[in-house]
Amino acid sequence: MAGPLNFFNLNNNCLSGLTPFQPVGMPDTLGINSIGFGMFPVDMSVGNVDTFCTTMLMNQEKMQQEFMKVLLQVLSNIKINHIPEPWVADNFRPYDYNKYGSDGDKISKLDPTMQQKTMQLLDWAKSQGMKVSITSGYRTQAEQADLIRRKPNLAAKNSLHCQGRAVDLHIEGGSDADYKKLADYAKSIGFRWGGDFKKVKERWHFDIGRA
Repeated sequence: MAGPLNFFNLNNNCLSGLTPFQPVGMPDTLGINSIGFGMFPVDMSVGNVDTFCTTMLMNQEKMQQEFMKVLLQVLSNIKINHIPEPWVADNFRPYDYNKYGSDGDKISKLDPTMQQKTMQLLDWAKSQGMKVSITSGYRTQAEQADLIRRKPNLAAKNSLHCQGRAVDLHIEGGSDADYKKLADYAKSIGFRWGGDFKKVKERWHFDIGRA
């Protein structure tokens, strides 16, 4: 076994001329006292130094883990400040949206091309006696993330709603045949219909694809 390591001898024999080492008090905030080393003694065996350093490293790893837990908790509570797309700006309203009632505000936040096509589709539906309303239009990334948490099997991670290029429509009292009729016209003017999706059929979904 290794003999005791004498700090006074080390200093006097190897570093002559310097003030001899004195016992050093360790800060209690590091948890050193809890393992029995409240002070560095004059004589400390190499084995004890080894144990001391190992314990220090273990405590450091534990503190790092606790810090990461707190950091992740803080980050999870931060709200995403999503910067709206340019067309969402309040001063960019090239059309009269009032005639679309409560849907007007939703239309104004869509991609410019999507705005035109959506109004065209709603106007056609009205001419056919259908009462169609927009249940969802443009969504921020934060809103989409919340939707994914609530409906993981339905909401898409890269939704066109976040680009302002999709809407969800509701036909009052609408049957499957009514949605099919609306979809046929929508596809004729450049829309894609969720009812044609291969995996999950979404008869309410209409989009114009990615830019």
